Amino acid sequence: MEEITLTNGAVAFLRNGDKYLLMKRSANRPVAPDVWSGVGGHMECDELCSPQTTCLREVWEESGITVGQIRNLSLRYIIIRRYRNTIRQTYIYFGDTDAKAIDKTDEGKLHWIPEGELLNRTYTVTFAAMLEHYMTTPDSGSVIVGVAENDSGKCRMVWSEIEDFDVGF
Repeated sequence: MEEITLTNGAVAFLRNGDKYLLMKRSANRPVAPDVWSGVGGHMECDELCSPQTTCLREVWEESGITVGQIRNLSLRYIIIRRYRNTIRQTYIYFGDTDAKAIDKTDEGKLHWIPEGELLNRTYTVTFAAMLEHYMTTPDSGSVIVGVAENDSGKCRMVWSEIEDFDVGF
């Protein structure tokens, strides 16, 4: 019987004016080397019920930006995909900061990228689809789940809003 494992992570796309903090991942990274991403990483075991805790910890570890320097942080997307025998679930937050100085990290190089250039980077296929959705879809205030489907060898994202409702149990 094939075992399926799980990987959970959290990522932040922080905005300062019209620029977003992105990381160009190092070529030696085991996952997604040489691609662009927000700032984030894997959840620790004690963080599994709080992806925001993971997000804030990773932002601080990788950039030096503290919780007090972040405003309006909100969960916008959850991306789910399968990669070989692993289900990967990533919680993606967007927020604002006035911070400009950023620390160096061995995970990659941090850059402030103008909003108009966000889509002109090489991302994982799921992050590229998420950013395109983000740039073209008005914020409804809901969390949006993106499930990656294999469409004849190409990634197709299926988007759905998670809405709160009570139908009785």
